[in-house]
Amino acid sequence: MTIKSYPFLLWLDQSLAYVSNETELTEMCHYAGADEGVCIYSDGQYLTRSGQQVPALSADELTRLVQQTLVQEGQCCVSKLNQCSVKEAFELLEDIR
Repeated sequence: MTIKSYPFLLWLDQSLAYVSNETELTEMCHYAGADEGVCIYSDGQYLTRSGQQVPALSADELTRLVQQTLVQEGQCCVSKLNQCSVKEAFELLEDIR
């Protein structure tokens, strides 16, 4: 597994998670195949877990994933979140850890 650096957002099975270290990554990917999951880095890079670059999500797609994750974590008023950037996604998901 080639990981550029920590932290990153892991996009796996249509959900996002904030990953700050290798232990968290191992726990989150326990049932995932080696080719599953995309690492989203704060600089806007989207890489597979093996290091291959993939196209970035649109702002709308990223916003929907962040909203979905926040709802799953019991946050309310997520509909007020509009056009989430990668930086904002990092901040929001780090705050709910």
